[in-house]
Amino acid sequence: MMQALAKCAVAQRKATGAHFTPPDLAALLGRRLLAQDLAEENGEVRVLDPSCGDGQLLKALYDASPSSLRAKIQLIGVESDALSLERARDVLSVARDDRLVLVQGDFLSLAASPQGELPLFAPSSGTCGLRDPAHVIIANPPYVRTQILGSDQSQRLAATFGLAGRIDLYHAFLVAMTRQLVPGGLLGVITSNRFLTTRGGQSVRDFLRREFEIIEILDLGDTKLFEAAVLPAVFIGRRRKGPHRHSVATPPVAKFVRIYEQCEQSDSLSIKQARSVCELLDVPKAGPYTVGSRRFTGELCLPSRASEPWSMLTEGEQKWMTRLTSNSQHRVSQFAKVRVGVKSTADEVFIRADWHMLPEDIRPESEILFPILSHREAAPWRPLLPDKHARRILYTHEVKHGKRRCIDISRFPRAAAYLESHKNRLARRQYVAEANRLWYEIWVPQDPRAWNLPKIVFPDISAEPRFFFDGEGRLVDGDCYWITLREGVHEDVLFLIMALANSHLMARYHDLAFQNKLYSGRRRYFTQFVEKYPLPDPASNEARRLVLSAKELAFNVLPTEQGNKILSEIEQLALAAFRVEPVTVAMQD
Repeated sequence: MMQALAKCAVAQRKATGAHFTPPDLAALLGRRLLAQDLAEENGEVRVLDPSCGDGQLLKALYDASPSSLRAKIQLIGVESDALSLERARDVLSVARDDRLVLVQGDFLSLAASPQGELPLFAPSSGTCGLRDPAHVIIANPPYVRTQILGSDQSQRLAATFGLAGRIDLYHAFLVAMTRQLVPGGLLGVITSNRFLTTRGGQSVRDFLRREFEIIEILDLGDTKLFEAAVLPAVFIGRRRKGPHRHSVATPPVAKFVRIYEQCEQSDSLSIKQARSVCELLDVPKAGPYTVGSRRFTGELCLPSRASEPWSMLTEGEQKWMTRLTSNSQHRVSQFAKVRVGVKSTADEVFIRADWHMLPEDIRPESEILFPILSHREAAPWRPLLPDKHARRILYTHEVKHGKRRCIDISRFPRAAAYLESHKNRLARRQYVAEANRLWYEIWVPQDPRAWNLPKIVFPDISAEPRFFFDGEGRLVDGDCYWITLREGVHEDVLFLIMALANSHLMARYHDLAFQNKLYSGRRRYFTQFVEKYPLPDPASNEARRLVLSAKELAFNVLPTEQGNKILSEIEQLALAAFRVEPVTVAMQD
């Protein structure tokens, strides 16, 4: 029973995006906002939390306020869940009744409506239907990804709030909150850190830069402050005012801090103690810190350049990155395509290792069963292939007359019978039907012609680089990406890419350039990251030697000592190719 309730709670959190704010983080955000000059009007400071939950954020700001300010503050909380709102009423009982307004409702619906139905809301030009705009907004808005929202809801939010691209729920909240904030007002918001670096977050970065003077960004990484597997960030900014409010002029100096759990060892003498993760946000110096039994690296970063507002690098890291990029000649994207693997959306149906055990009348024809690589087989240089019964995919696409198309399943009666036995599940894939696709199609088949090309395969999430070579025409599962060369590019470039991608140097470049780690140091490897990896001149001596080393590791099972020697040579060649020192050495200079 308890397990069922726990699963229900997890499902509800996932669907609604509701993750209440830890008290320490709420207190920190409250203090950070109060450290700024607060706007006010007629002796009143309106503080709004548009998704107040149990009221912790509003209480944290109120508790941190001096008594002179408490007399001015009006606390306004909006929450859709009735039970949470009742808890908030208890939590916020410290405030006078006439200084507290709690509203049960959905903020986005109220913000989108020209006339709110609740007493707090009334038509008012430019304020999303709120009677009076807020001077301070403190929020931990729901975080719901695009695929959970669904296309219909995403499209409605995009149309209502003027958004484009892949829409997560917090994108809409950011726009709605900004509209509800007075020019010169403060926004302190806790949300996913994905918007800092991902391609999908570009519109959010552009919006925040246009609308706000950025005061502070705190990337809390894999510190596990929340129960959910969301890596949080804190954004604090002041809404621009005046005739040039929407310009993208260079922002004033902003503070950037990032904290991640550190997996590699550090000199124990250099490790400092901290009582909590939140305490690390106030330390004046970068370095490794221990909180309880867990170790974190906190890095106090310099202000960003206007052209790269979300870059968070120390001075030493910035110098190292500048030297590396200035000594590079190319990017991976100039020579190769980086793509995600096959997305079936029904892997249990399309991908199996036990096809041979099915009854013969529903055992698909071998012509459309292909070996497939996934994160299970991922390892540096060479795949970890099982001795027998490797997983194969029932691949539903082919190329005919130069065009990709779905196969005519009637040509394969046993496969047709097998798919028919799973039709109930496959036909329920609404997005397939809406796209006028056949019910038995794989959702993202990629290019059937490209599978036979030599390629590099790598998992989308991994603690260490695991780029390996495939020359056998295997397909690639959707939990991996694959790299193929553009037409006319010599195959040696593929091995140069693999050699560098598996190096410690490129792993460090990845961390500094994209800063998108998950829990316990695991990295995300997206197309938009790997295609930007720098490359030296392929004709250089270092590049040619890197190619030979990569081939040696890809095509041979070597004794450990010999393999380690080649790996060490690759690290030295990578540094020499870009004329840089290891980043840890560079930071000490």
